[in-house]
Amino acid sequence: MTGNVTNRGIRSGGAFAWFFQRISGAFLLIALLAHFWVIHFFPPAHGEITYHSVMLRLQHPLWKTIDLLFLILGLYHGMNGVMMVIHDYIHTNGLRILITAALWMAALWLLVFGSLTILGLPTGGMY
Repeated sequence: MTGNVTNRGIRSGGAFAWFFQRISGAFLLIALLAHFWVIHFFPPAHGEITYHSVMLRLQHPLWKTIDLLFLILGLYHGMNGVMMVIHDYIHTNGLRILITAALWMAALWLLVFGSLTILGLPTGGMY
């Protein structure tokens, strides 16, 4: 132990966070490539990507599920990365708790409103 920084070791959950950061990053890369592939190589029948064509695709529950997973993984990956930075560079416990609480509140807000947006998309009878 040096200074006021303790060596928390593998039992602290740091190894899991580090490992899952890589796993979530790989899944996000695959999801991003799949998103790019669907948008650019499978355009709507008329060939132009419009609000209407996107809403038609998002009426399917599978696409809503994919978008929710993308949201959850993206938030987890971002939160986990910032938490790693906080634990590496902020050594004052009070400041670390304050920043962590603010970060969790922002993530929760993004999760709730992102989910409401995805789930609240029209499910039929649009036009």
